[in-house]
Amino acid sequence: MERPLTREEAARTLGVSVAADATACKRAYRRLAREHHPDRGGDPGTFHALQAAYERMVAETTGPRRPTVARGRPSTPPVPFVDTTRRHDLDTVDWSAPVPDGRLVLDRDLVARLLARTGPTVAPLRATSRAPGSRWNRAAHLLATELTSTLRVTPVTDDRGRAMVRAEIVAASRRGRRALEQATITDGWVRRRRPSTTSLSVTLPPSEDRRATALRTAEHLEQQLARVGWELPAWTLERSGNGSSATPS
Repeated sequence: MERPLTREEAARTLGVSVAADATACKRAYRRLAREHHPDRGGDPGTFHALQAAYERMVAETTGPRRPTVARGRPSTPPVPFVDTTRRHDLDTVDWSAPVPDGRLVLDRDLVARLLARTGPTVAPLRATSRAPGSRWNRAAHLLATELTSTLRVTPVTDDRGRAMVRAEIVAASRRGRRALEQATITDGWVRRRRPSTTSLSVTLPPSEDRRATALRTAEHLEQQLARVGWELPAWTLERSGNGSSATPS
């Protein structure tokens, strides 16, 4: 007979804390189930492991009753995101300012301007860093992949085909992983631990105004990175002459 999962093992599989409540466990399960569902090309073993982990966590959280795990399509995205962007907020950004080529140090306004360029919701963005407080942050693009960390913003679609925006902070260095593992997460952010990386990610619905989507995404990143102690100026990205973001090596 297969050994029952411990609560610690189940929490690690879902990427939540051992003290996570049923709501947090359900949110993590639905997000991961969308990614690993066999009908979407995922691994059946991983999908069943997620189900077992969710059932283990919720069974102990809500009592002896075996929880019902939805086998079909997950429901709407779990992020409670309300767009409160006002015209005044948009006017704080100089949207017409040119973006120079070369390596750029990030700030809120620059991220918003880059995201607002094109794409179904936002333009893709990718930046690199080493770790909070590291003197190697500006040279992260010269280091081996396993020594660096990545900040990504990409347009995605949810399980119902709706356009969304995904922001993700992925740390591969030991110091960076420790920072993400100890960080306070809120506002829909989800932590996930893998064998060689730790990540924080959030999926946001877009606004009708692309600039509002870009600004709210930039502010969401800025606020979470501040909680981690890894502010936007510690991240850089490389732009080529054609205006696209180059993927750092």
